[in-house]
Amino acid sequence: MADLTVYEGWRRVPSGFYSRTQLADLDLPRLPGGPVRAYVDAPNWRGRREVVELYSLAEATPSPASIWHLEAARARAGAGRVCEGCGARPDRPVPVLGDVAGADHLAGGEADASRHLCLACARAVRLRAAVAAAAGARTEAARWAAEVIAAGLPVIRCTEVLRPPAPSGRRNLAPVALRVDAVDAVGTELLRVTIRLAGPRVKAVPADAVDPATVDERIRPLLTARAVTWRAEELTPLLCRYYPDWRTRPRVVPYALRERVTWWRGEVDPDSLTVRTAIDPVTADRTLLILRRMAAAATAGEA
Repeated sequence: MADLTVYEGWRRVPSGFYSRTQLADLDLPRLPGGPVRAYVDAPNWRGRREVVELYSLAEATPSPASIWHLEAARARAGAGRVCEGCGARPDRPVPVLGDVAGADHLAGGEADASRHLCLACARAVRLRAAVAAAAGARTEAARWAAEVIAAGLPVIRCTEVLRPPAPSGRRNLAPVALRVDAVDAVGTELLRVTIRLAGPRVKAVPADAVDPATVDERIRPLLTARAVTWRAEELTPLLCRYYPDWRTRPRVVPYALRERVTWWRGEVDPDSLTVRTAIDPVTADRTLLILRRMAAAATAGEA
């Protein structure tokens, strides 16, 4: 076994490799005709992991069953050999969709879960389910955005500036500056500044960075109320810088947009069947623009 490949999960097993059981389940069954060529480490039907021997299909030989036995076996198999979605007749048995991993929350409910579907049709059902789920989440995200717009909250963006990687590839994750910009609910600029966090000799600090004390009176009012951000923890570096004592630190309620925008965009990845994460708009005015578009969709009933 040490000299043979061990595949992690059935999805990684290349075509042409079959277990003994899979060879026997073929429409025209075969028997292993050569030695074990690889292994697969995967959960069995009980959910426990086990290592299964794999054989080469090219070396497999026909089973001793006569054509009369094969005809009788086909008659007993019934719907298990024909896809109820497209009519395909694969070499291997067509599984019931509800028995396939990842078949939860199907678009067609129990009607789809009990059908024998080939891999392509099963994938299409799961993709439709993912798209339907994304559409429902999009409506809720748009409704949330409309409520945030109605509240008239400012939008604050804070981005950490890091040192470039060392020649060795190692990175110092301590920020040397913070880029902060903010707009009010109508888009008027409240602040756009780069705050220095490192000493004057640190070359990675942007040339336009200013001392934190020079913008203290403009920063603190933004950190004492509710605000729209991209990430929930986005304002933490600012709070730690201007309120080092956590006991006196104001409790800012961030209305984080990243997950909401991700669901509002609702672009389902056809490979993973998950919703792709929305791209960060970076600036406060563009973040507000996305929020407005979401709210407008809810108002127009387009979400």
